[in-house]
Amino acid sequence: MKTNLKKINDYTQKIAVSVPWEDLESAFEDHIRRFTKKVRLPGFRKGKVPKKVVIQNFGPELEAEFAQNSIELHYAEALQEHKLVPVNRATIEDLSFSEGSSLNFTATLEVEPEVKLPKYQRKMKVKKNVYTPDETDVDGYIEEVRRQFAELKTVESGSQKGHLLLVDMQELDSSGIPIIGKKVEDRYLLIGDGVFGGNNLARLTGLKVDDTAVIEAAAGSEGGTAKYQVTVKNVQEEIFPELDEEFIKKVDGEATDEASFRQNVQKRIEERLDRESEGQLNEAIVDYFIQSTKLEPPPSMVDNMIDNAIEQAKSNNGKTFDEEKYRTDARPSVTRSVKWYLLRKALVEAEELSVQDEELDSHIEEILESSKDEKGQVRRYYKKSSNRERLRDDLLDGKLFEKLKEYAKVSEVAIATSELRKQRELAAEGA
Repeated sequence: MKTNLKKINDYTQKIAVSVPWEDLESAFEDHIRRFTKKVRLPGFRKGKVPKKVVIQNFGPELEAEFAQNSIELHYAEALQEHKLVPVNRATIEDLSFSEGSSLNFTATLEVEPEVKLPKYQRKMKVKKNVYTPDETDVDGYIEEVRRQFAELKTVESGSQKGHLLLVDMQELDSSGIPIIGKKVEDRYLLIGDGVFGGNNLARLTGLKVDDTAVIEAAAGSEGGTAKYQVTVKNVQEEIFPELDEEFIKKVDGEATDEASFRQNVQKRIEERLDRESEGQLNEAIVDYFIQSTKLEPPPSMVDNMIDNAIEQAKSNNGKTFDEEKYRTDARPSVTRSVKWYLLRKALVEAEELSVQDEELDSHIEEILESSKDEKGQVRRYYKKSSNRERLRDDLLDGKLFEKLKEYAKVSEVAIATSELRKQRELAAEGA
């Protein structure tokens, strides 16, 4: 067999394959014998038709079937010869074969492109947001904890800021007509919270059961804002529990009084903000590599990921799912994901990182130790190989980002959470 490999671009390869008749003859004879066993012709018993008669009657069909069957075998041999791993199904062209002649075809395929990493060990500069919480954050956290244990009391006098509304929400078109299939029933709204504050606050104030109001809110996956008619089904006030010693011990076994409870809350908030900060730093590192690397991902890899996402979205959204819009909207983010997949693979190899089975098992044991009453469920979960490999990937990500941060020149940007609250309030006012 002779092959000729031609590089079309960074991810497209074309292989010309030619297999001489002497390498095919024995297989072709076997193919004829198998074909003959299935043939029925007048005057002959099934499977007893002479070879000459079979060829006279079915020659072109025999040759075409043999050629198609042979392509897969010799294509695989060509891939092995050139050490290629395709990421899509090859396009076969220029196919030719007849008895006594060579088999010829060309296969065009996509492969993962070679990744030329930037000089990240010396030149990577990234910014890290460092968040500083305040007493307002602590108050908000404690309020949410108290809300979880709050009792609901029906309000007859009309809704006010801080009340809960149980409503049906019907999306309206630009002319105010209800859009069929765009109704959400039995949704709770907290008046004054997020988009239910700002310009919507006055519209939601003073409402009673069966009253209606038109508000503006985000238009779901379509982006932008939309108008909704809300129909009130109930107005309720939350009666929060007192922040006394009994309640504090109930929700925080480590706290002894309000002061220690607030200290513990402050610590939890700081830990959460630190995790968010580290996650954002990881994303900044990803952005650095994507922006600093000339890399065009194979279209088939992007398309395959979008196709998989579409199948999942179809199962979640049913007939209302707009496939073409999703395909268009998802392409930029999916392209970014594929680029990072290729870059991550190259970085792991360059840094010689891995997660051994012993490390994986040790981490699973740590998870089991912290699982308390759910150990059996956790153990069963990690017996499944796909879940183990997902955890291995997570641990490998942790190692990779830890290593990359050692190289990075990180400039910290201090951000007070009070500034973030102001931004959210301004956004809500604009709704």
